[in-house]
Parts: sequence; structure tokens; C-alpha cells
Amino acid sequence: MLFKGGVKEAAKMLSALSTSERERILTDISKRDPKMAELLKQNLVVFEDLSFLTVKMLAELLREVEISDLALGLRIGSTELREHILGNVSSSIREEINETLNGRPRSMSDVEESVEKIMRIVRAKVEKGELILSKSSETLV
Repeated sequence: MLFKGGVKEAAKMLSALSTSERERILTDISKRDPKMAELLKQNLVVFEDLSFLTVKMLAELLREVEISDLALGLRIGSTELREHILGNVSSSIREEINETLNGRPRSMSDVEESVEKIMRIVRAKVEKGELILSKSSETLV
């Protein structure tokens, strides 16, 4: 059996896991090989990376994801991510997101399922070159 891939393929597999599983595996890898763990982290596409989207890329993404899924995901997202998203959407979308954010409690599995739905779309768009999640401070044009 031929194995092809390397770090990028391993990172893709990791990014498909739940946040808690991914963190557990990365912790285990970092104990054995800190450099490899760092390489994997650099190649991961995770929910928090949405904070690197430009306004235009965010608008494109919002055409393909359910606002309710994004809102549920933001429940476990960082304050910075939440502020980035809410600060770059229309007032009607912001209101819809806030309704879900402040709505009834939901199970963690529901939230993780919503995040995974979004991330499947994000990963596909990144692979096609339709989204660029640049973690550098360099301005994209």
C-alpha cells in the first residue's frame, strides 16, 4: 500500500477532527516531536482561521454556509473571531447571529457539528484557491 501526502495530508486529517481530539493528538505529537507538531499546526485550517478572512471572502463564504451554523460555531470561537465576523457583516446578519449566540443552550455535539459543516466548505474553498487564510500581517490585494 502506497502512502502519499506528508505534513499537508496529515494536517488535513487533523483538521477534520473535533477540536478536543485534534488538540489531544497535537499534544501527544509535540511530546515526541515538537518540530513536527509545529509544522502540522502551521498547515491546519481551523475555525479560528476565519478571523483572517477579508470582508469580500467572508461575504463569499456567507453565501454557502448556514448563518445558524456560523452562529453556533461562534459560541466556542474566540472573542476576536466573534468580533471580526460581527464587525464585517450586515446588521440583519449580525442580528440573526446574535439571536443564536444568545439563544437557548445547545449541546456541544450540535456546536461541533455546525463548525464541521462550515469547515468542510472552508477547506474545499481553500483547496480550490477561492479562500486565502493568510496568517501573516501582510495585506492581501
